[in-house]
Amino acid sequence: MPESDFKEGHVEADGFRVRYLEAGQGDSVVILDSTAWGWSPLNDALAKTYRVVVFEVPGMGSSSPNTTSGSVNDLAGTMVQAAASVVSGKFTLIGTSFAANVALRQTLLAPESVEALVLISPTAIRPAASAPTQTLDEMKARLSAHPENIPSLPFGMIDNLTQEHALAARLGGMLNDSEVESRLGDIQCATLSLLGLADKTVESQATSIYREKIPNSNVSIVYDAGHLIALDRPEALIDAVTDYVERRETFIVGRQRQIINP
Repeated sequence: MPESDFKEGHVEADGFRVRYLEAGQGDSVVILDSTAWGWSPLNDALAKTYRVVVFEVPGMGSSSPNTTSGSVNDLAGTMVQAAASVVSGKFTLIGTSFAANVALRQTLLAPESVEALVLISPTAIRPAASAPTQTLDEMKARLSAHPENIPSLPFGMIDNLTQEHALAARLGGMLNDSEVESRLGDIQCATLSLLGLADKTVESQATSIYREKIPNSNVSIVYDAGHLIALDRPEALIDAVTDYVERRETFIVGRQRQIINP
């Protein structure tokens, strides 16, 4: 199902006009997304089997500019309202990178709504200190295991990347989220944390922390992928996430194990 099959809608939530795209039928899957790196093929793959609602996080993409949220928790509260306005009942929640941090807090704020949680390259647990990224080439090298394979980015996408980076920095999303780390044990739903083996933006022990602290946790490590798994290993990302959304507790990765996708 191509992106063109998704229908656009908007919802008012917490003073923001939040854009979303929707397609498919079946159990609901909510995806917190941005347009920074383009449309993810994962959205299309999931829409073949599920009702998929892809929300733009305010401040990322064309939704209302985010100048009022004072924290990631405030932003998560906005997404709680947006999801409740469009999706009734429980849903699987998926977030990538900074949006995975928002998804974590959304799950903590509204645990009754989230049936399963998928965190793709979550950045809540970060190294204590890291050098700032200065140029686009440095950004590519930091985010991808194969920066030479990242195509030239159009001007609008560069603007989106800058916008997303600025929002995350303003809300504290570029620093280790010690509050969320201390509350991982409160997440009771089935959870998959998916990280690239060559991810340079997260703490090296992040996989172990997610696996040990989230009670019903699975961790999948994608070989030969950096932070942008969707660009480095799109097939591995789709296989792991779609398998988990379908199987959950019977997913191939047990809580005490990790898998490196070939």
